[in-house]
Amino acid sequence: MCNIGDIIVIKKYIGDDGKVIDKQHSFVVIDDNADCVGGISYDLVTNVMSSFKDEEHKRKKLSHKENLEIRSDNIISNTKNGRDGYIKADQLFYFDKSKIDYYVFARVDEELFDELIRLIIELRYENKVKMNIKNLNNINETSNC
Repeated sequence: MCNIGDIIVIKKYIGDDGKVIDKQHSFVVIDDNADCVGGISYDLVTNVMSSFKDEEHKRKKLSHKENLEIRSDNIISNTKNGRDGYIKADQLFYFDKSKIDYYVFARVDEELFDELIRLIIELRYENKVKMNIKNLNNINETSNC
Protein backbone atom coordinates (compact mmCIF):
# COMPACT_ATOMS: atom_id res chain seq x y z
CA MET A 1 0.00 0.00 0.00
CA CYS A 2 1.33 3.43 -0.91
CA ASN A 3 0.11 6.99 -0.46
CA ILE A 4 0.68 10.28 -2.20
CA GLY A 5 4.11 11.65 -1.39
CA ASP A 6 5.64 8.20 -0.93
CA ILE A 7 8.82 7.25 -2.71
CA ILE A 8 8.36 3.77 -4.08
CA VAL A 9 10.81 1.44 -5.75
CA ILE A 10 9.38 -0.41 -8.75
CA LYS A 11 11.35 -3.50 -9.65
CA LYS A 12 10.46 -3.59 -13.37
CA TYR A 13 8.66 -1.13 -15.66
CA ILE A 14 8.34 0.06 -19.25
CA GLY A 15 10.12 3.31 -20.09
CA ASP A 16 9.09 6.04 -22.52
CA ASP A 17 10.80 4.22 -25.36
CA GLY A 18 8.68 1.10 -24.82
CA LYS A 19 11.60 -0.97 -23.53
CA VAL A 20 11.29 -3.04 -20.36
CA ILE A 21 13.63 -1.79 -17.64
CA ASP A 22 14.56 -4.71 -15.38
CA LYS A 23 16.56 -2.50 -13.02
CA GLN A 24 14.57 -1.24 -10.05
CA HIS A 25 13.90 2.48 -10.01
CA SER A 26 12.46 5.09 -7.63
CA PHE A 27 9.26 7.02 -8.25
CA VAL A 28 7.29 9.64 -6.29
CA VAL A 29 3.58 8.85 -5.90
CA ILE A 30 1.43 11.82 -6.93
CA ASP A 31 -1.94 10.06 -7.09
CA ASP A 32 -3.21 6.73 -5.74
CA ASN A 33 -6.87 6.92 -6.75
CA ALA A 34 -8.44 4.54 -9.24
CA ASP A 35 -9.43 6.15 -12.52
CA CYS A 36 -9.17 5.64 -16.30
CA VAL A 37 -6.97 7.03 -19.02
CA GLY A 38 -7.55 6.17 -22.66
CA GLY A 39 -10.16 3.58 -21.61
CA ILE A 40 -7.63 1.75 -19.40
CA SER A 41 -7.86 1.49 -15.60
CA TYR A 42 -5.07 2.69 -13.33
CA ASP A 43 -4.67 3.31 -9.61
CA LEU A 44 -1.21 4.85 -9.37
CA VAL A 45 0.39 7.92 -10.97
CA THR A 46 4.05 8.67 -10.33
CA ASN A 47 7.01 10.78 -11.37
CA VAL A 48 10.33 9.07 -11.98
CA MET A 49 13.39 10.08 -9.98
CA SER A 50 17.05 10.06 -11.01
CA SER A 51 20.37 10.64 -9.30
CA PHE A 52 23.10 13.08 -10.25
CA LYS A 53 26.30 11.53 -11.60
CA ASP A 54 28.45 14.55 -10.73
CA GLU A 55 28.27 18.34 -10.33
CA GLU A 56 28.28 18.95 -14.11
CA HIS A 57 25.37 16.52 -14.56
CA LYS A 58 23.53 18.23 -11.69
CA ARG A 59 24.00 21.69 -13.20
CA LYS A 60 22.85 20.46 -16.63
CA LYS A 61 19.73 18.66 -15.34
CA LEU A 62 18.66 21.49 -13.04
CA SER A 63 18.92 24.00 -15.91
CA HIS A 64 15.72 22.41 -17.27
CA LYS A 65 12.51 23.72 -15.71
CA GLU A 66 10.90 20.26 -15.67
CA ASN A 67 13.53 18.76 -13.33
CA LEU A 68 12.94 19.39 -9.63
CA GLU A 69 15.85 18.90 -7.26
CA ILE A 70 15.35 16.50 -4.37
CA ARG A 71 17.92 16.65 -1.59
CA SER A 72 18.45 13.95 0.98
CA ASP A 73 16.96 16.27 3.63
CA ASN A 74 13.67 16.30 1.61
CA ILE A 75 13.36 12.56 2.20
CA ILE A 76 11.63 11.21 5.30
CA SER A 77 12.96 7.73 5.96
CA ASN A 78 14.45 5.48 8.61
CA THR A 79 17.33 4.73 6.26
CA LYS A 80 18.84 7.61 4.31
CA ASN A 81 20.70 6.83 1.12
CA GLY A 82 22.41 10.22 1.28
CA ARG A 83 22.11 10.88 -2.46
CA ASP A 84 20.66 13.99 -3.98
CA GLY A 85 18.80 13.76 -7.25
CA TYR A 86 15.91 15.12 -9.23
CA ILE A 87 12.29 14.38 -10.05
CA LYS A 88 11.23 14.50 -13.69
CA ALA A 89 8.04 16.51 -13.18
CA ASP A 90 7.13 16.43 -16.86
CA GLN A 91 6.85 12.63 -16.99
CA LEU A 92 3.77 10.97 -15.50
CA PHE A 93 3.91 7.17 -15.24
CA TYR A 94 0.56 5.39 -14.85
CA PHE A 95 0.42 1.96 -13.20
CA ASP A 96 -2.00 -0.70 -12.03
CA LYS A 97 -0.64 -1.58 -8.56
CA SER A 98 -1.81 -5.19 -8.87
CA LYS A 99 0.44 -5.65 -11.91
CA ILE A 100 3.74 -4.27 -10.55
CA ASP A 101 6.21 -5.38 -7.92
CA TYR A 102 7.02 -2.38 -5.70
CA TYR A 103 7.74 -1.37 -2.15
CA VAL A 104 7.58 1.92 -0.22
CA PHE A 105 11.07 3.23 0.44
CA ALA A 106 10.42 6.63 2.03
CA ARG A 107 8.38 9.79 1.54
CA VAL A 108 9.11 13.30 0.38
CA ASP A 109 8.50 16.14 2.80
CA GLU A 110 5.33 18.18 2.40
CA GLU A 111 7.12 21.29 1.13
CA LEU A 112 8.80 19.43 -1.75
CA PHE A 113 5.58 17.56 -2.60
CA ASP A 114 3.66 20.85 -2.83
CA GLU A 115 6.39 22.30 -5.05
CA LEU A 116 6.24 19.21 -7.28
CA ILE A 117 2.46 19.50 -7.71
CA ARG A 118 2.73 23.22 -8.53
CA LEU A 119 5.39 22.46 -11.16
CA ILE A 120 3.31 19.66 -12.73
CA ILE A 121 0.30 22.00 -12.97
CA GLU A 122 2.45 24.70 -14.57
CA LEU A 123 3.97 22.22 -17.05
CA ARG A 124 0.51 20.87 -17.91
CA TYR A 125 -0.68 24.39 -18.62
CA GLU A 126 2.28 24.73 -21.03
CA ASN A 127 1.49 21.30 -22.65
CA LYS A 128 4.88 19.95 -21.54
CA VAL A 129 3.71 16.87 -19.61
CA LYS A 130 4.20 13.42 -21.13
CA MET A 131 1.94 10.57 -20.03
CA ASN A 132 3.44 7.08 -20.02
CA ILE A 133 0.58 4.55 -20.01
CA LYS A 134 2.72 1.70 -21.38
CA ASN A 135 2.71 -0.02 -17.96
CA LEU A 136 -1.07 -0.49 -17.90
CA ASN A 137 -2.95 -3.65 -18.74
CA ASN A 138 -3.11 -4.90 -22.29
CA ILE A 139 -5.78 -3.32 -24.45
CA ASN A 140 -7.32 -6.76 -24.98
CA GLU A 141 -7.94 -7.26 -21.25
CA THR A 142 -11.25 -6.21 -19.76
CA SER A 143 -11.31 -2.80 -18.17
CA ASN A 144 -13.69 -1.13 -15.75
CA CYS A 145 -13.64 2.13 -17.71
